[in-house]
This record gives sequence, C-alpha cells and structure tokens, in this order.
Amino acid sequence: MTTDAIETVDPDIDESYADDIDDGPYVEENSGQVASHVGRDMVQNVHNWLGRYQAARELSETFVRETIETFVERRYGPAGLRREEAAGILRERRYVLLVADAGTGRRTAAVGLLGGVPSPRREIPIDDDEQRLLPVNEVPWSSYGRSAYLLTVPPGSRNGRLRELLIAYREAVEKRDSYLVVLVDRKSLERPEDVPGFTVLTVTAPAHEELLSQLLDDQRARLDVDTLLKTPPLPAMLEGATPAQIARLSRRIRDAAVDPQEPLAEIARKSVQAYQNWDEELVAWFEQNSDPRTRLFLIALAFLQGGQATNVLHAMEKLAKKLEEPANVRGGIGAPGIRQLAKNVNARIDDEHRIFFTLPSYDVAILRYVHGDQSKAFRTNLWSWASDLPIRRGGSPNARVAGQVASAMLAVTLALPGADAPEVRTLIERWWGYQTLRPLVVDLMTAVAMSPEAGAAMRGRLNQWASQSGRVTLLCAVAAVCGGALADAYPQAVLTRLNNLAGRGIDVVTDGVVEAVRSLWGRPLHRQATLRQVVDWAAGQDQRHDAGLRALAALSETPDRAGFLLAELAGDAERQTRLVHALSLLFTNEGPQGEFREALFRWLDAAAENPAYEDLITDLMIRVGGTGQGASVRLARMSDLLYDWQPLARDGDAPAARDLRGRLNEQLHRANPLAGT
Repeated sequence: MTTDAIETVDPDIDESYADDIDDGPYVEENSGQVASHVGRDMVQNVHNWLGRYQAARELSETFVRETIETFVERRYGPAGLRREEAAGILRERRYVLLVADAGTGRRTAAVGLLGGVPSPRREIPIDDDEQRLLPVNEVPWSSYGRSAYLLTVPPGSRNGRLRELLIAYREAVEKRDSYLVVLVDRKSLERPEDVPGFTVLTVTAPAHEELLSQLLDDQRARLDVDTLLKTPPLPAMLEGATPAQIARLSRRIRDAAVDPQEPLAEIARKSVQAYQNWDEELVAWFEQNSDPRTRLFLIALAFLQGGQATNVLHAMEKLAKKLEEPANVRGGIGAPGIRQLAKNVNARIDDEHRIFFTLPSYDVAILRYVHGDQSKAFRTNLWSWASDLPIRRGGSPNARVAGQVASAMLAVTLALPGADAPEVRTLIERWWGYQTLRPLVVDLMTAVAMSPEAGAAMRGRLNQWASQSGRVTLLCAVAAVCGGALADAYPQAVLTRLNNLAGRGIDVVTDGVVEAVRSLWGRPLHRQATLRQVVDWAAGQDQRHDAGLRALAALSETPDRAGFLLAELAGDAERQTRLVHALSLLFTNEGPQGEFREALFRWLDAAAENPAYEDLITDLMIRVGGTGQGASVRLARMSDLLYDWQPLARDGDAPAARDLRGRLNEQLHRANPLAGT
C-alpha cells in the first residue's frame, strides 16, 4: 500500500492578493451572481444555491408548498383537467404515467400532482452513469410507510425493457401502499396506455405570459409588472421560450429593475440584453477598449464586484503580472486611475468606495464572454490568479473573497454553452490544503455536479479523477463530495466513485472514503446500498479489502451502531455470504487486528445485550470456520477472539457476556473437525 500526504501549503507564497483586501462592509445585493440575494456572508452564496436546488431534488415540504402556491395553471389530458382534479386522480388510482417532453415544465406539473397527496415525497434516483433505471431491489425506498414517489425515465434507447421495469416499480410501490408518478417522454414509450396498472395523463405547457407574470408577482408593490411585460422587446422574447428560459428571463428582469423609477422601456431593454449575456455590448466594448489595463480591470471587477475599489485595482495589477503584461499596465501616474477605469467599464463607486457594475448580470456575462473569446492558456492563468485571491501571507484565507471567487466559478460554469467544469480543478488543488476553505470547495463541487447545466460533465469528471488522477488533493475532495448532498440525488453514482477511490490504496484517500461511508450510513435511505458496497470491498482481495474492513469498523464505533449494522445485515442473506467470505480470508491469515478487531468486540457486545443478534453471530462464525483446509485454525482463532473479548477474569462482572462466550465456544467446538481427535 502506498501512502501519499496532502501537499503542504506554504504560508509565505510570493504574491498574496488578500493581504490588501480589507474586511469592510459586505455586499448584500449580489446582482448578477447565481443568488440574487445572498446576505452579508458571501461564502454562503454557493451553499444557499445548493440548498435551494437540493430542496427541489428532495421534494421537500417547503418546496412542494411553494410550488403549489405559485403554480401556473395548465391542463392535464385527456379531459383537460385542472391541477386539483388531476391530483384527485392520483389520490384515487395511485399510479400515474405523466407523458410530456422535457423542457415543457413537466416536472413542475408532476410536483403539482404530488402536492395533492400526503408527504413524505421522494424522487427515485436513476443510474446516472448509464442513464437507465435502477433495478427495483437497489432503490432506496422510504422507511416512513406510505410515501409519494416521482420517477423520471431517462430519454433514449438505453432503458431496455421499459414496460416491464415500470410494472416492477408499480408493484414495489403497491407493496408499500404508496403513490407513484412517472415522467416519461413520448419517444421513450410508444404506447403508455399498454402499461397495466397506470393511469396515463398528458399536460400542456404553461402560458408564457402568465408564467412570467407569476414569477414576478412579488415585485408588483414596486413595479408595474403587467405594463412591463407588454413593453418591447420583452413580448418577442417569450415567443417559443421554454419554462426554464422564462424563469431565467424573470431573474434578469429582477436584476435590471434595481431602480423602479427607471423607465419601463429601459428596464425591458436591460433585461433582454442581460438575458442575452450582453453579447453585442461586450463585442463592441472590447473593440473600443484595447488598453490592457482597462480590460484587466473589467475582468478583475467581474470577480470582486462590491469590494473596495482599491482592492479591485490591486488584484487587477496582480492579474497583469500573472499574464506577464508590460510593466506599465501594472501602474504608474500615466495610467488610468480607479475612477477613470470605473467609468470605462460601466461601473460606479459609492460613498464607501465600493465598486459595482451599473449593468445587471454584467459580471457573469463578462466571464462568459472571456471564456469563449480567449485561449485555453489565458483561462488557465485567469483561474490560477483567481484561486490565489483569498490567500493571505501567513494567515487564514479571506473567506469572503473565496466565496466571491467560488460564486463566480459556479455562475460562469452554469452560463457557458455546453457547460463543462475543467477550471474547478484549479480551485480544488489550490484551496484544499486550507481547512477553512474545504467546506466551500465541497459545496462548489456539489453544486456544479447537481446542476442541470454542468452536472453530467462534472459527475463524469469526478469519476475520471477517482479512477485515474494521481493528485491526492483531488481524490480527497471527491471522497468528501461523495459523502455529502450529492448522494441524495445520485446514490449509485456516488458509490461507483467511492468504489474507485477505495481501490487506489492510498491511506489518506481511504480515510476520506471511510468518512464518506460514515456519512452515508447516517442517511437511512442509503444504508442497504452502503452496506452492500462495504461488505463487497471487505470480501475482495485487492486494495478495497482494507477499505472495507475499516469502513465496517467505522460503522460499528459504538455497541448501538454495531447493533444497527447487525440489524441491516440480518435481513440480507447475500451480504451475509459475502461477509463470511471476508471473515474467512481474515481468520485464515493473521486474524483481525486493530480497529476491526475492536469492531468485532462491539458486535459481540451487541449480541450480549440483544439476544436477537446471537443467532446471526453464531451462524456467521460457524460458516467462517467451514470445513476443509484451515478450518481448525480459523475456529481456534475465533475461540481465542472470544476470550480476548470476555476474559475469564471479568466473568463475574459480565455474566451475560460470559454466558454468550460459553454458548459460542460450544458451537465452535462442535463445528471443529479435529475436536474429537
């Protein structure tokens, strides 16, 4: 086994950007970032975005309630039903196939149905890597009794025998006396009415104007929304727009309507230009502004909007040095100063010397434009500079600036066409060595991996790193992400990546894998799948064997937790067989050592306290002994283990343990082929 330490962080790096950035007033309105309102702590930006998205994926009570409260009415076919009537069909008949194409607001329509049945509600995960439905026995079904489930069938031809799978899902839900809504597009299932047991419904897309009006409903006290939506060029933008595009347009309108006294025609114009990423304006701006100092100030401000203007200027000069621009770009009395630069880049400086763009969503548009207009080498240098912005010489990183950089990374990643996330790696490798920045790194990676825009690419990248990367920082970061919120949306994908990490045989990475397993075990929905994975590792003879034993030990840290593990194991005959194989390997060799030996003691403690586990422990031990070569050695080592667990000297203090040891020893003696010789 190899052991690689995480790279140490030099506190005295040559260039420290954050030393000159004060901790003055924070930005409250983060216009143009992912969250329109992020509070006073910029580090919360990514976390807040992730929380909202996770609530949508988990169909939380709050999310469903808010969806119903803002629901734009649409008709459910074939009879043109209103939402309440269609929800009544779900309550009565339990199983609904909702046939609609992606991009029509069908998921919101499904949530509208689920809002009519009792909670809890769950979204059934799929095999994300293969884009197909999970086998029914691998689905993390709710343990709360009657529930309502949403299943989205992946498009394409890789679903196999879809009709039979849907019948199996319905039967599994029926056994749980629950509800099921299946979202399927018209191409994936030619004759949905032929799937027995389901009621087939269709749904229309919401009216464009009504949807946009509803999304802006909370703005009516300060803005004439109805007149604004009729103001050119907004009506033209709604023609052919999808619900997701309309939602994005509503956010741009919010960003543009900072001053409700501004003419509606100007708000409408800015909204559309922001929606179109200010492409025309930025093309013209870069044609007219060839001065490198002005261009670099524009880019630095895109990262640090809302900060002190002098800090943005300082960061810009460091960016010029990073890009090896001529020395005169980095300052001098002949170069444009802050106020001239602010004017040149459409920015304003307030009374507290903070600097803001005057155009809505301009910061993200700039980064998007630069990514599409400059070389890969430029982008690499840009994000290398950005990753250094929070780092201070000899002190803790500036968390607020790190939050701004992470927010910019998330925003531009989601804004890019054909979204990918190669530059996320730069932030991971630069920041992972700082304990205070690790939660932000995990949140950023998770947010990108769960996003509709870049999620598939990022999840693929996580798997590539887990399998192939030699960078321990990346491997540890992937393990941390797999133990977090990503598992709730993509449990199968998470276990696949942890499996690859467990096979690397790097101690510090295995530590991360064990910690991720411990976290997954704390989520009841994931316990069965997690136990299957961990036992399979322990039963292997490669690097995963050690990871499996360590993970089992981590899941048995106390007698109570050991009891939970044994309870899960008791109902899984296949896992018992795999565990017997793992223990046979262990007792054939030198026997259990260290933390796993202590875990076995806690299994015995649990069996002594709860007789329900004694039969399981007895059966496992007898099967581990087995017959044939080495049987007597294994049985003898297990007997020795029993006396190490409960020494004769402590028999008077623990009569239950003494009696259990006696009964188990008797069974081992009977099973020993050499006992009578």
